[in-house]
Amino acid sequence: MCGQIGTLGTMEAEEIYMNQEARMQAAASKDKQRGTPDNKKDVHDPDYENITLAFRNRDQPKGCHASPKNKVPTRSRPSSDSAQVPHWLHRAIMSLYILLALFCIILLAYVLVKNSEMSQELLVLKKELSNVSNSTQECQEEQKQGWNNVKKSISETKKLIDTVNSNVQNYHKKVGTLPADIGQIKTQLDKISEKLQNLQTQKPAAP
Repeated sequence: MCGQIGTLGTMEAEEIYMNQEARMQAAASKDKQRGTPDNKKDVHDPDYENITLAFRNRDQPKGCHASPKNKVPTRSRPSSDSAQVPHWLHRAIMSLYILLALFCIILLAYVLVKNSEMSQELLVLKKELSNVSNSTQECQEEQKQGWNNVKKSISETKKLIDTVNSNVQNYHKKVGTLPADIGQIKTQLDKISEKLQNLQTQKPAAP
């Protein structure tokens, strides 16, 4: 029943449209003959409004009830297939994550190995530095002992020089008194020689 009513409505609209079109063509030919076309008049003409209403009724879907004029068009939602990420992209991302994790593990192992090597080198360097410090301390002690020995030897040589100087001074004093001693010895020798001569002269005089 509703379909029959819709078909009748469309047929009537087509007839009205054909009649209105014929009227508009006749009016246009009259305006051309007059030479004063008026577009604004056509817009507000009731015949023009009837034509537009007929077109609207023709464009409406066939049915019992007409759809509302100000119906908001619904946006078509994207299909789930287009929204899904390809499977190969998941694999590529997972492989990139795995490669990144392996790289981090290798880098961490390399850092640990280098850290152990550096720690061993630092221990060796610490031992060498301790040996160097010990050797420097020994050298300082030996140098200190050498300076002490030098000081002792210098003091001993000074003492020896002082004793030599005192001996030399004593010898000088003794050398200064030596001519007087020699003179005394000479006088004593002269006296002894005189006594010997006297004794020799006295021996023949005896009976």
